[in-house]
Amino acid sequence: MPEFDAIVVGGGPGGCSAAISLAQRGARVLLLEEKHMPRGKLCGEFVTPESFPTLERLGVMQRMISAGAQKIERASLVVSSGKSVQTYISKISENGTWAMSLSRSRFDQILFDRAREAGVECREGVAVKRCLFDSGAPRGVETLLLPEGASASFEAPVIIDASGRNSRLMLGKRERVAGPRGSRLYAMKAHLDGVQGIEDQVELHFFRQGYGGFSRVEGGLVNLCFIVDERTLRRAAGDPLRVLEICLISNKVARDRLEGSKVVGKWYSAGPLTFGRKRLGRDGVLAIGDASGMIDPFTGTGIQMALRTGELAAETIIGANGEAGAALKQYALYYEHEFGDRLKAAGRLRGLAFSPKAARLAAGVLARVPGLTSLILRATRTTSGKPG
Repeated sequence: MPEFDAIVVGGGPGGCSAAISLAQRGARVLLLEEKHMPRGKLCGEFVTPESFPTLERLGVMQRMISAGAQKIERASLVVSSGKSVQTYISKISENGTWAMSLSRSRFDQILFDRAREAGVECREGVAVKRCLFDSGAPRGVETLLLPEGASASFEAPVIIDASGRNSRLMLGKRERVAGPRGSRLYAMKAHLDGVQGIEDQVELHFFRQGYGGFSRVEGGLVNLCFIVDERTLRRAAGDPLRVLEICLISNKVARDRLEGSKVVGKWYSAGPLTFGRKRLGRDGVLAIGDASGMIDPFTGTGIQMALRTGELAAETIIGANGEAGAALKQYALYYEHEFGDRLKAAGRLRGLAFSPKAARLAAGVLARVPGLTSLILRATRTTSGKPG
C-alpha cells in the first residue's frame, strides 16, 4: 500500500489549502515545496473577503490578522490623466465589508505551518520532475532533493498540481510560450517604505504600457506590483526603477505616492504571463491555483481562487474515494460553476486594462455613474457554492 493517500505539489495557498482540507478529512498527505520557507513571491498580496470563509475553515484566519494583515476598505482606480474612481469593498463583495493585505512570505508560512500542524508531511527543497504511472493511472512522483541533487520517489494514487502558472505537470514546453516576442507581458513587485497616502485602500493605476497597484502590508510597508509589456521592459533593460520612470511615474498621482520612497528587500519579476483558463487535469493529475488558470491581477482574486480550488479538489477526491478520474470530472463541474463566469468577465475587461484611451473613457463614465464600478468589479467575484 502507498505510504500516502495524496501528494500535493507546491506549498503556496492552493497547495496548502488542498493539503489541509484532505488532512482534516483523515487523508495521509505529502506536501512538496521546491523552495524553502519563508520565501517571497511576486504577488499583489491582496486577499478578498471571498477568501475569509476558506481561511476560517483552514484554521488560519485569526493567525493572518495577528501576523499584521492590514484592513482594506476601499478600492481606487486611477487612469494616466490622474482621474480616479473609488468604491468600497462592501459594495463589491457579498462576503464582507473589508479585505486584507499581507506579505506572501507571512501568508504562505502560516498556511505551511498549519498544514504540518494538521498532520500533513511537509517537505521543502524538493523539485518534482515528473509523475509516475501504473497502467495509465498516477502512482506517485519522481523528485530531485535540493540542494543535494539526489533523486527520490514518493507514491500515492492521487496527485494534485499546485506548482503554479508554468507547471511542468500540466504544460508542454510549447504551451509555456506566452505569445509573440515583443508583445508578451511581465510583472514586477517590491515592498516600499515611505509611500505617501496609501492607508486603507488598494489603488490600481492604469498607464499606456500596462497597470499596477499599491496596497499596504505589515510593518508599515507598501506592496507595489505592476504588469508591463515586453517592449517597455526591453527599453528599460530590465531595470525595475527605469520601468517605473517610463510608465507609472508618468502619472502624477503615482509620482506623488512614490516621492521619497525606497525599496526594502528585493525586486521580484515573472513572465511572460498568460491569463485565462488552462487545464484542470492531465493524465489523472488535478490542477489547482495558477496551474489550472490565472485570472487577471486587476481583479484581485488570484489568492482566493487558489485557496478555493484547493478546497474543491480535496472535496472531490474524498467524494470519489480517491479515484482520480471521477474526482476530476466532479472537480471540473465545481470549477466551472464557481469560476467560469468570473474568468469570462475578466477576459472582457482585459482590453480596457491595456488600452489607455478605453480606460480614460471608462473612468469618465464610472465617475459619472459610480454604481457601475461596483457592478463591474462584483462580476469578477463569486461566492462559494456547488452546482445544483
